[in-house]
Amino acid sequence: MSRNNKINTIVEVSNLTKFYGRTKGIEKVSFEIHEGEIYGLMGPNGAGKTTTLRSMLNLISSDSGKTNILGKDVNELSSKEISHISYLPGEFEMYSNLTGKQYLTYISNLRNAKTNNIHLLSDQLDLDLNKKINALSKGNKQKIGIVQAFMNSPKLAILDEPTSGLDPLKQQEFQNIVKEQNKEGCSVLLSSHILNEIEDLCEKVGIIKDGTLIASEQISALKNKTIKKYEVTFENPPSENKLSEIKGIYDLKIKDEIATFTIKGNIDDMIKTISKFTVINLRILEPDLEEIFLTYYHKA
Repeated sequence: MSRNNKINTIVEVSNLTKFYGRTKGIEKVSFEIHEGEIYGLMGPNGAGKTTTLRSMLNLISSDSGKTNILGKDVNELSSKEISHISYLPGEFEMYSNLTGKQYLTYISNLRNAKTNNIHLLSDQLDLDLNKKINALSKGNKQKIGIVQAFMNSPKLAILDEPTSGLDPLKQQEFQNIVKEQNKEGCSVLLSSHILNEIEDLCEKVGIIKDGTLIASEQISALKNKTIKKYEVTFENPPSENKLSEIKGIYDLKIKDEIATFTIKGNIDDMIKTISKFTVINLRILEPDLEEIFLTYYHKA
């Protein structure tokens, strides 16, 4: 994943709040995206991801808070600056009587774009541009959305559940496109409930729960803070009952001479217990993004 040397802040969201009547959409959401980053906003459906994106782009009015994009208040961006920002909503309407090529050319012209990569991106996604949009499947309509998001080489792409309706092969091709665009200087804000997708693409993530951002950090930093999983190889392993007595242990599995388990809290009791046996090897296993996500959700 490409990273520019610059550390300019391309997106700055400060205390963004949106209520729907008395129902909280989001509250005091704050995060930053630096130039060259791919930032993942993750949470289950209904957590507030889409409200965050739409509020920060002023597509819906927020109750309070502020968003700066490309160094300016989002409300003060010129039409030229807006043309450097692309947005792929989770649900979007297209002119169904147009072909894919006609629609994408129309959007490109609206942006006054000097160049476009319509055919290159369409080929990558195996998209037939000559078919009318009303004849396309959900997956192929999603491909058109992805092409319009990247066809004019944006400085910032904001993507809401971008792989919805895509098969696994096209999901992988989407990831390739994001990485290629990032190398060309495109910063990306990716909202998704697909944790593998975020883990493969992003180095920095925000975790949103019930409209509140409960974490926003580098994945590597979150891993260091997360409950650790251990793998211990014994010469002669103790019984499962014996290891189950360790304070804070759970998810215990024993196979042959190897025991794997997770410890919540202080590890002193674990060290004291296993030191009574001959330990051949002790490894701390890196948690994956799903384990990080579940840990933070249970803590919040």
